[in-house]
Amino acid sequence: MSANPFDRNDTHWKVLSDEIAFDAPPFLRVNRQHIKTPEGLSVDDFYQVDLPSFAIAIPILEDGGILTQWQYKHGAGQYSLTFPAGHINAGETPEDAMRRELLEETGCVAGEAVHLGACAVNANQGCGLAHMMVLKDCRKQQEPDHNDIEAWDLRIMDAASIDEAAAQGGLAILSQFAVWYAARARKIV
Repeated sequence: MSANPFDRNDTHWKVLSDEIAFDAPPFLRVNRQHIKTPEGLSVDDFYQVDLPSFAIAIPILEDGGILTQWQYKHGAGQYSLTFPAGHINAGETPEDAMRRELLEETGCVAGEAVHLGACAVNANQGCGLAHMMVLKDCRKQQEPDHNDIEAWDLRIMDAASIDEAAAQGGLAILSQFAVWYAARARKIV
């Protein structure tokens, strides 16, 4: 029996060949695989999308407020509620990356990090892992210095206001939605 009760090796697909179809380092690579399923189905052109894994966190301030970012996200095509997030650089742990991103994007440092798990962004194509967490006891240390092309507004909100924004479509990005409801399910926020 596998150490992971949710992993069944008899369901894994066999990769017969794997070639790069498109490569734009460091942010995107598309591989074309020839795979065979345990049932014997052969697929000559199953595409995998390799995107960098990233960390995403809900920052809770020392006074209990929740620090949010409101910004236009081109992939979603809308201005949306987001939480700090960013790619994990080589040699960084997800927590290290998240603490770096929090400082860059908000100017805050955090106390305890509560890890909520990691999920594949897309079940079939991969698209990186979203490492989700809550950062507690956040406090301002400096002015933000993110150098991103995106502009955003920082807002302090409470959980009920974020729930209301989500109900009205304000959480338009799956990873943002996932981290929020993972934290709500564990009763952290």
